Amino acid sequence: MQWNKLALGALLLFSASVWARSAGADPAVTGAPGDGVCTDCHTSTANAGPGKLQISLVNATTWTPGTPVTLRITLSDPTAQRWGFEITARSAATPSEPLGTLAVTDTANTQLKTAGSLQFITHRTPGTRPGTSGSSSWEVQWTPPSDASAGAVTFYAAGNAANNNGVDDSGDKIYTTSLTVSPAAANPDPTPTPTGTPRILSRLSFGSQADAGVWTTALYFYNPTDKAADVPVAFFGADGQPLSVASAGGDHATVSVPSKGTGYLEFNDGVSLTDGWVKALLPDGVTGFGVVKRTTDAAGVQEITLPLMTTTSAAAALVYDENQGDTWLSLINPTASSVDVAINARDDAGASIASATITLASYQRQWFLVRDRAEFAAIAGKRGVLEFSAASGAVSVLGQRTKGNSFAPVFPAER
Repeated sequence: MQWNKLALGALLLFSASVWARSAGADPAVTGAPGDGVCTDCHTSTANAGPGKLQISLVNATTWTPGTPVTLRITLSDPTAQRWGFEITARSAATPSEPLGTLAVTDTANTQLKTAGSLQFITHRTPGTRPGTSGSSSWEVQWTPPSDASAGAVTFYAAGNAANNNGVDDSGDKIYTTSLTVSPAAANPDPTPTPTGTPRILSRLSFGSQADAGVWTTALYFYNPTDKAADVPVAFFGADGQPLSVASAGGDHATVSVPSKGTGYLEFNDGVSLTDGWVKALLPDGVTGFGVVKRTTDAAGVQEITLPLMTTTSAAAALVYDENQGDTWLSLINPTASSVDVAINARDDAGASIASATITLASYQRQWFLVRDRAEFAAIAGKRGVLEFSAASGAVSVLGQRTKGNSFAPVFPAER
């Protein structure tokens, strides 16, 4: 009887420790130099299972001083039913030192922990997603230092693909990984040198995401002239850096358009959802447009046709109607120098109701739901116009209205 009581007490104590870890890992178990790893508490050999752990940057390949970066941590294992992780950011040159600042963006599923000057983000209990099979992912934000001389950052992460039995951890699988990201060089424009009229396709979306469907983008060109023409196109990420696209062979390509004929380029890479923009140099007489397509189980196939916008506009105006849908904005700086874009919102009577100034780094794109920004909360439930002006340089503006599963472009009046 006494032995049974002791055994029961040990089991309850062990079960409590298992469930405690479901509420978040202890700090410093990422596998970074000087850290432990999840195998310190789980009876598993790291990276011995059939799954894997990945860290990826969302819409970026490098870091720009002071510009926040979204990190996606994805843990997969065909046998797992519950999930946990922890990530930290360290100097690549001195891994015992932190670099930049980690921040929680999903407070329901993740939390921040510290150990001295080191930061760690780990799961909360809801973020373990019990009963979910196959894989799970989390997103966190990292803000780089203000000076690129800080050098490369290395993100270290560990994950637990658990069996969800709540009793022991004998079926749990531990995985570790790391990702080193360098600071951006001065933003180069990869557009090839042939002459032409520069034009912008403000949205380049391809790949898939669980809650957003599968996206593809296509470019179409028409050449009515008597000579064949080549159209150089360059691809940029939202951070303004050249974006390498596997299906296009790199960060730029050339589309050949025969006389009286058409040219076509499609972006359909089967990778995680990527979003950016395209710059094209149109030879005399050549015109074009883009088509962005989304496929979801709920809505089927949806398409929007987008024009190729000018790169020289210093002012524009865009009509909004928050009674008929949600207004999104794409703002692109098509130049090699930063630009301040002043935005003034008016209601349908012409009264100014909100204003703000947004700074865009060279070739940077910002994409946001207008009323979600605190400065423009006043447009909710109203109709009116958004006025844009760049004191120096240029800005490319395009709107998008969404309602339920539908989305449509809203074209500005460029001035």
